[in-house]
Amino acid sequence: MDSLPFFSFETPFLMSWVGMGLRGLLLAGLFGAIIWSLADRRIRHVAALTWKTAFRLRFMWVMILLLVVIVGGLPAVLRDDGSAKGMAQIILTYTLSMTTGILGFATLWLAVGSMARDIGDCQMQMVATKPIARWQIWLGKWLGIMGLNLLLLGLAGSVVYGMMEYRASHMDEAQYKMLKDRSDEEVINLAIQSWQQGELRIEQVVQVDEEKKVLKEDAQGRYIPRPIEELKRLLASLPRKKLREQVLVSRASLDLEDVLVLYGTNNLGVSFRDWRKSNREAEEEKAMQEVLKLMQQNVAAQKQGERITAVPPEMQQQIKRDIRLQYSMLSQLVVPKTGRRLVFRKPFGSFNEDRGLVLRFQLEDSRMSFKTDRKYKMSLYYSRDGKEQGPPPQVRLYSARTHIEEPLIAVARMVTEEGVTNKISIFGTNDLMYVDLFNEETPQQGQEYLGVIRLPFVDDRTGELNPRGIEVMYYEGGFLKNYLRALAIVFAWLGVLAALGLAAASFMSFSMAVFACSGVLLISFCTGIMKDVVADDTVMQTWTDGQRDASIVDFFAVNSFRVMVSVISPVKDYSPIKDLTDGRAITWGQLARAYSYIWGLSGLLIFGVGTLIFTRRQLAITDSDE
Repeated sequence: MDSLPFFSFETPFLMSWVGMGLRGLLLAGLFGAIIWSLADRRIRHVAALTWKTAFRLRFMWVMILLLVVIVGGLPAVLRDDGSAKGMAQIILTYTLSMTTGILGFATLWLAVGSMARDIGDCQMQMVATKPIARWQIWLGKWLGIMGLNLLLLGLAGSVVYGMMEYRASHMDEAQYKMLKDRSDEEVINLAIQSWQQGELRIEQVVQVDEEKKVLKEDAQGRYIPRPIEELKRLLASLPRKKLREQVLVSRASLDLEDVLVLYGTNNLGVSFRDWRKSNREAEEEKAMQEVLKLMQQNVAAQKQGERITAVPPEMQQQIKRDIRLQYSMLSQLVVPKTGRRLVFRKPFGSFNEDRGLVLRFQLEDSRMSFKTDRKYKMSLYYSRDGKEQGPPPQVRLYSARTHIEEPLIAVARMVTEEGVTNKISIFGTNDLMYVDLFNEETPQQGQEYLGVIRLPFVDDRTGELNPRGIEVMYYEGGFLKNYLRALAIVFAWLGVLAALGLAAASFMSFSMAVFACSGVLLISFCTGIMKDVVADDTVMQTWTDGQRDASIVDFFAVNSFRVMVSVISPVKDYSPIKDLTDGRAITWGQLARAYSYIWGLSGLLIFGVGTLIFTRRQLAITDSDE
């Protein structure tokens, strides 16, 4: 098969050394300041008072009981799809989401109450007269609250992890009980089906002649299956194995360097990059002329004297967006007897090649917007140079709108005549590997559209490559390490909420501070709507005479939404729960980026504003005096 440039997407393999250095300095300074603060006796004393207050008000006991009941009791009432993977994803998603939500609201309440109550009850006046700066009081309260959060998050996280490990370790017995009463024929058919799906090897299902190294056959030439009891134990272990390989694992993705189109040998086309540019610009010009003609006809019908010579700029932008969206959709359609070649780059640093790679993708039927039972014939081939020097192409039947995971061999071993074993990596000298997905559908003549398959590797909104549309994943580490990094990001969120509560209570009463912080939380759930308003540059969604309507509040609303989106969205983007349930690696780089923004930028901004206001506030004036 010949290949042509299809889609080029240049992304830096690593962030610039300057950015890494600045981020490292920021994090070193941030955590260095926290360690220095813990060494300060006055700050530690304020933190200890915060702990005493939480235990005196029975806050800690209520939170411990609530978390144990929610985390321990919630999985008992939740229903999954019956699979081990579904069970694990349901437990992780709901328990961690509920834990984050409960601790988030509790953190705000404790932060607001700790500061506002001390000021309202005039207790802060006694503390402020001591030889301690107000910023030290503010920081001591934050450290005390975060110490409580660390204790509660560690408790909830330990319960969730223990529950997952317990269920995973006892999964074999539960599955074996389901197979115990199955007939021998049903067990053999299940084993054959698992082999056809690539979950088992043929030698695990059929007996092997160890001397001749061949599969055993009976008198009729049929393969002899292994003992039924052995097959039952083997089938019972498959759900746990799949759980360990797909969910309770840490897998990182290779960088997608390029995508190319594949045609038959005698059916070469032009570069898609050139085709997309020339055809899209022609379509945009044609659409502009048609809209201009309609607008001129509308003006003439209304007998108005003005003359329209150009399409309004906002309408031009909308037309271009629509056409680019159309071309993004077309670029993902794979007609019969064509395919796509995906070029992936080797990860930075070493990784365990013996554990292999996993190709993760999904197909979509271009004619249907829902999942069907139909199977689609695709061939898969991968190599180190795009030539026929790798494993032979595999023709498989795939279901649409389901996550497909195909194991790939990352390294092969060859023994030379001298008896030396050489490793041959799937990555070539340029550190690239090539994966070909080819549409093997053969529709009836005149009905080629029935065999068109959609590979969603482009972001439909931006038209850029979607790195999670089709990806090759490698083993990065175990589940425990990934789980701890996920909890660390949740801990970073709680730190911002604690700072937000303290900052609000530094100049507001308890009730107003709770109201303001709750409003900020509600706004954070509406960032999707705000992004749409910013993209449209108006809050109106209606059109009049071919022009989008405007509102008198657009200037204030659009600019306000733009600021809120730029501040809130990056914090929400570092969401570890979805990646954790998908078995994706939350890398140390992602963890560093999360803390550098959530604490290094957002946290320091809130800390600066909160301490400045608290330092300048007259503590003698309280709500009871007004």
